[in-house]
Amino acid sequence: MARRKDHSPADLRELIREAAQKIIKTKGLKSLTARALAQEVGYTPGTIYNFYSDMDALVAAVNFATLGQLQQTCLQKIESLPPDFSKVRALAYAYVDFAHENLALWEAIFMRTRKAGKAARLPTLYQERILSLFVMIEGILKECLNIPAPDAKQSARLLWACLHGIAVLTLDGRLQLVGIEKPHKIIDDLLMKYFGIYLKSSC
Repeated sequence: MARRKDHSPADLRELIREAAQKIIKTKGLKSLTARALAQEVGYTPGTIYNFYSDMDALVAAVNFATLGQLQQTCLQKIESLPPDFSKVRALAYAYVDFAHENLALWEAIFMRTRKAGKAARLPTLYQERILSLFVMIEGILKECLNIPAPDAKQSARLLWACLHGIAVLTLDGRLQLVGIEKPHKIIDDLLMKYFGIYLKSSC
């Protein structure tokens, strides 16, 4: 199939990334193949490798976009809320809810990709986007709670780790095995027990 002329190189690269994200979201990461992707975008499989060195690189691009969508979703959920504990709680809810609503994309983010038998190295921009999630959480904690700045950085990472664990247990049904029916309830318990001492007097 000859390359069509209706897409610029930048547009075609984004088209491939969007198609890959669609396949992962609707059919799962295992369904993402060069052939399936070629059928989705209407180009030959070889065209894909003109823009992405291999499927790991393409999945990294999808994950990069998904992380951006996660962060944007969280910010949208809290943008109109006052700077108090309710904002921290809404952020935590939004994080776990995003994972629940985007199961396959979420799993792709944290699924270990391998290349030539070794763990693939994450691109610098990808690492920076993960860091920006930590920075976002840290900023919300400092804004909404009486938490000392030196403690906010470590607390943000701890909160992320806990939310990730809750999301994983929720997605595969294991949360119910420990007697917890709803993830929001355990999030409330986590936040109150760990961050209760930092509540502002006005809350």
